[in-house]
Amino acid sequence: MTEPVRLPLAYHDTAVACSYHLASAAAVAALLPRDRGRPLLRPLPGPGGRTVVAVHALRHRTVTWTGTDGGTHRLAPYGEVGVTAGVLAGPGARRGGRPATGGFVLQLPVTSREARDLGRDAWGLPKWLADMDFLDAPGSQRVRLGEDGTEVLVHTVRAGGPALRGTRARRLWSVCGGRLLETTTPVLARWQAHPGPGGAELVLGGHPVADALRRIGLSPVPLAAFRAVEHRSTLPAGRPLGDADAAPGAGHPGRDAEFGRFTVAHPGTAPLSQYAEPAAV
Repeated sequence: MTEPVRLPLAYHDTAVACSYHLASAAAVAALLPRDRGRPLLRPLPGPGGRTVVAVHALRHRTVTWTGTDGGTHRLAPYGEVGVTAGVLAGPGARRGGRPATGGFVLQLPVTSREARDLGRDAWGLPKWLADMDFLDAPGSQRVRLGEDGTEVLVHTVRAGGPALRGTRARRLWSVCGGRLLETTTPVLARWQAHPGPGGAELVLGGHPVADALRRIGLSPVPLAAFRAVEHRSTLPAGRPLGDADAAPGAGHPGRDAEFGRFTVAHPGTAPLSQYAEPAAV
């Protein structure tokens, strides 16, 4: 019998490419959790009624956890694309009454059922099964995200130059079982940055999730872009806070399969599946 996954998870080797975009603050606010109508999180304020939304493309290559026997267990590698709103905690989501900033995940497709179910069950994250085709090139990374042959988005990040080391904690809020969870993830990384609009491209396809991103006015032009040449993190259990209503319309159901398509290619090479058995399309 397979032992249930135990937290925390250790992410030893993750490829990360991310960009930051503007979106409608009012449209994002409508997707954030509330407690009996009272907002728990608010979009970070930006110019002209806009707020910041991040798009992350990740390849988790080595993920482990420690079993009850003290042995090391592994998750299958998986791809992940996160669309996360930058938020400011309200009174029901503050640590010791102090203001706090972090993120609330709006979409989080992944390429394995194992990662999907764990994210849904442990944190209430809006994970769904998708297909991802990555292209790695010198100074850039691209991912094509799709489902059953329909393209959701294409995300390309271009960042180079010196890689600066940074140690920080990433704070995320989610709603699980009617409770607001706060999860703080320590991160050790070395980042390459490209400030300004030329560092990334975001093209939305004809999928319902792409339509949902259009409804929040997500700009295809980024504010800045980053790539991690080294990225390690630890994902613990969330800390329960007060009651919370699930965000309206949260979570695309997606299909049910053990794996989605997860390929990686380099210039001049054919895509290579990251799973032992090619995933059916």
